[in-house]
Amino acid sequence: MLLLTSAAYPQEAAPPEVRQAMEELWRRGHCLLSSVLMPAAKESAVPKDVGETPVLDPRVFSRKGELLCYAVDRQTLWAAADHSLYQIDGAAGEVLRRFGPADGLPDRPIQSIAPVGNGVWLATRGGLARLNPQSGKISLLDGVRFNLGRLAVGPSGVWLVSDAGAWRLAPDRREWQRLPDFPGQAQLAQVVGHGFWGALWRNQVLTLLPSIFATDDGLYVICMDRLLGFDVAAGQWQQISGQTWEAGSQGRTVWALATDGVVRYDPATGKTDSFKSGNGPAAGRPVGMAATPQAIFVISQPDYDSNVEALVGGGVSRLDVASGEWTITEKVDDVDIRFAGAILPCGDEVWVACTLYDRMVQLGAHPGMAHVKRWRPHAAGLGLLHWKSGRWTLIRSGSLKDEHRWVMGQQGTVGPDRIGPESVEALCGCGCRVWGVYRMVPERYYAGYYVSAGCLAAESDGRWDGRFDIRNDELAVGGEQPGLLLISHSHGHKVVFAEGHPAPLGIEEVAGRTWVIFENGLSVYDAGADRYRPVVREDFRFYWRATAAAAGKEAVWFGGDGGTISRLDRRSGRLELVGVVPGRKVVTIAADDNGVAVRAEKTKVTLPVSLRLTQRLPDTDALIFDGERWSAGAAKVEAATSSLTCREKGNYLYDGQKRIAFLKGIFRPVVLCEDKAGGTLWLATYGGVCSVPLAETGRAQ
Repeated sequence: MLLLTSAAYPQEAAPPEVRQAMEELWRRGHCLLSSVLMPAAKESAVPKDVGETPVLDPRVFSRKGELLCYAVDRQTLWAAADHSLYQIDGAAGEVLRRFGPADGLPDRPIQSIAPVGNGVWLATRGGLARLNPQSGKISLLDGVRFNLGRLAVGPSGVWLVSDAGAWRLAPDRREWQRLPDFPGQAQLAQVVGHGFWGALWRNQVLTLLPSIFATDDGLYVICMDRLLGFDVAAGQWQQISGQTWEAGSQGRTVWALATDGVVRYDPATGKTDSFKSGNGPAAGRPVGMAATPQAIFVISQPDYDSNVEALVGGGVSRLDVASGEWTITEKVDDVDIRFAGAILPCGDEVWVACTLYDRMVQLGAHPGMAHVKRWRPHAAGLGLLHWKSGRWTLIRSGSLKDEHRWVMGQQGTVGPDRIGPESVEALCGCGCRVWGVYRMVPERYYAGYYVSAGCLAAESDGRWDGRFDIRNDELAVGGEQPGLLLISHSHGHKVVFAEGHPAPLGIEEVAGRTWVIFENGLSVYDAGADRYRPVVREDFRFYWRATAAAAGKEAVWFGGDGGTISRLDRRSGRLELVGVVPGRKVVTIAADDNGVAVRAEKTKVTLPVSLRLTQRLPDTDALIFDGERWSAGAAKVEAATSSLTCREKGNYLYDGQKRIAFLKGIFRPVVLCEDKAGGTLWLATYGGVCSVPLAETGRAQ
């Protein structure tokens, strides 16, 4: 069995260290839907009655560094963090170059990367930029400004789709050509202009613009559930289908998944065909697709009818393109494989990962809401289906591992549980191994999860054998309090954000090596050592909220409520953790040419495991930094004051009693300091710090 049954769990009280970790997560309030996620969505959006008050879009630094996006260009990986652009040798597993503000990197996060022969195009949250590989310099392109955008490269050029419109750079041209407005453009601009919580920016991008790709005929985009196509020859857009969430190409033909089935579009004839679920492809919920030269494969998951206690639909559907016939596979080797989660084409072959279940069970939401039930398949193993030479082979997982964690509910409820894989969400084949990205879940509850990765199968002497391992430690994806799994939100991906679990960005084969990309960095598999090695690792910059700040000549200094002291280097643009004053909260911080002075007070805090290993600073009420070392200092620390304030539960910025601006996309801002040297106002926000230009506040520099 993959997971233990509930009867096997001892009824025991949580040990003190677990209780302390629980209290820390509750202290932050991040687990509460009603206290954070709902008010953050409301307060970060531009209010209808904003009137003529200027709306400012702050530059945010999250409490942890994050990778934002990446792109593969043959043997090179390009990856963007919110302070850097990395060029990485895929074969050597090394960073070749890092580009920062000194190289012209815009002070706005990168959302999309498009490497082409003569440069690297970057879609930032401030507009379009280009890296010149020869000079190593980055420059913003005049005239192409937007907030949310994605890039694509194809035979017909480089393409950009954004909330401000769409552009194309043709292969034989040097200037970008603006395209006609696309269907839904005004609606997209309205949604982005209205604003949403910046902490969930990437999730919003993937919701509003989940897919963009180019073919010989032009560009295809899914924008707000619509599949759109731009015909280069005709110079116009058309809407191909609605309620669409995934699309790809097979030669010139475009295939898409819609809520009710599969869509085929032929640009040569302009004809669109629809194959409804249950009338061709399997009934149920389509969750993925893949194209080979001869066929289209669609994986669907069944629905459970509790009235008759039976599963309806699901399976792997294959459309033979030549004959037009669909075949549906529900069992292989007499094993039900209908709970498929990921699909990977490899030439004429296809891999499909599925959950092997033994029964349907009703699970409670979490220990505090066990009465709220949902039906879930009880995982008895993982399977890997291999399509080769016209038949399916099932490879079952072996040596399944699970882990023990304490599962939190509301009102301090907690219980022990076993954690194991519920599904495989992505696949990568590289050499003699197939790797997977897993969703790890508790045995007894349906609401919580985190994401990890590991090996699913290995080939030896021409035979594939099933495996299962998780690489939490190597990939650093175990969470801030790895003994706990917090049930913070029963409705999806927000759980990982609540607990500090990094979200996966992708898993790729680059230059014959396997790369796993999470928000916290890129790791490459070392076959000799049988482990993943970090190549870029993003980590804590402060914890949890910034509580004080001071602007110095060469850097801006920040103190945090977990005793963290951090430094933002003006030249490199990097915000990095310096050290921790144990068991304290930084109350005041001041900086001048002579150094930095800090005042801290005792507080109740349980730092994340990784922060407990960082540099310890003197455990004292006041400490100073003279440019070389930290030591106990004077008891009085005076910080600069500002008349600019933000009021409780609101994003308006005030100068005294005068409302002067609205701060968009952040939650619960607090003014920290005015940085006259950098011309910026620094504010704390929930889970981050942010800045706005002082000139835009009306404050003279």
